[in-house]
Amino acid sequence: MSFPLRNALAVIAVAVFYTNWPDYAHTRLGILVPYYWVLGFGVLSLPFLFRQIVTADMLKSPVVIWCFGYAWLTIVWFVGSTQSEIAWQVVRVRFLAIIELLLFISLFSNQEANRRARQVLVVGVTAGVIIQIYELLFPMSFSDVMGRSAGLYMNPNMAGSALVFGMICAVTVLPVRYRVGFLLMSGIGVAASFSRGSILAWGIAVVGLAVAGLIRAKDFAITGLLAFGLLLLMVVPNWNAFLSTLERAGSINRNVEERLAWLTDPSGVSDESSWSRQYLAKRAWDKIEERPFWGGGTGSSFETDIAPHNQSLVFMQDHGVLGILILPLLLLSVVLSATVENRRTAIVFGCTLMLVSLFSHSLLNDPPILLIFALMATMGAAKPGGVSESERGWGGAASPRLASPPDSVSSNM
Repeated sequence: MSFPLRNALAVIAVAVFYTNWPDYAHTRLGILVPYYWVLGFGVLSLPFLFRQIVTADMLKSPVVIWCFGYAWLTIVWFVGSTQSEIAWQVVRVRFLAIIELLLFISLFSNQEANRRARQVLVVGVTAGVIIQIYELLFPMSFSDVMGRSAGLYMNPNMAGSALVFGMICAVTVLPVRYRVGFLLMSGIGVAASFSRGSILAWGIAVVGLAVAGLIRAKDFAITGLLAFGLLLLMVVPNWNAFLSTLERAGSINRNVEERLAWLTDPSGVSDESSWSRQYLAKRAWDKIEERPFWGGGTGSSFETDIAPHNQSLVFMQDHGVLGILILPLLLLSVVLSATVENRRTAIVFGCTLMLVSLFSHSLLNDPPILLIFALMATMGAAKPGGVSESERGWGGAASPRLASPPDSVSSNM
């Protein structure tokens, strides 16, 4: 009898936390502090969390075990840190992330709730793409960077990452024939962020999904031809007018032009952003060499003007050699938590996230990414009643036309 409430909470979780509404509402509208949203959601989800712990061996989940290890590492290494206000803030942020991850897992472990959440995720990704396109024409409606769309994420890099990971997870619930179109649509939204890391991640994700058998070669060819025809008929003849519109709106500027030039020739272009990242990475590595085995303690990587835009370097600077293992162990736990039928999807997700981690140091703090982690770790093959997800359509009715595992369409690859 609690399933309707659980399904509703799963839908609310995606609608609120995947869209980054708490941060946007606080930053731009002055509505509540983000952790109040987590607190309120936690109170509503507490019965399901308790039930999972008592009846479903949640404590044995590889991801939950990783959470306890992450919490232990954070506290022990905090003792040896400067214990500054910045270090305390890092501890608070990490524990908030752990709480969010546990709450999401407790909700999404039910497969009906998980499927409903992924259906809403399709809507969330689609809405994100629409907002990205809108912001190209009306720059800085949401973004802090002129010419780069960001939507409710406000940060173009975060927007690109959220769309890529949302795409990987959401595509599994779509009927096979719609998947390629969804990937291409998501790519448009990612491109609007002009985030080079996210664009590369989208390309790797699409290739990975194809290799894993999640999309069919026939669908890819047909959708690709249709998209190419549409490009020739509608975009190319109006390209100059489109560029003029973007220039008048301010979406074409030096920053964007440098990024476009880098994408066409990565080795021949050295722009300010890439130079800055190289400088930050070298500075972080110098700090790591000073204390390579134990690191500087929790939060030490943030006790500078700008933290390195690299998740592994942040962990290594804080925790030494153990920091190298934090992210790979989380991804491994996600793969082990997923059912056998869904591990290919989890592996694609893990490989893509490892690439993005080279360009971001906040992957384990961002609610949209944490929500995807939980969805991937709890995505199962069977429904209550024995009908596999692949045998059901979008609305859950049995479908005689699909008889492959939920994330597999390998028969035509």
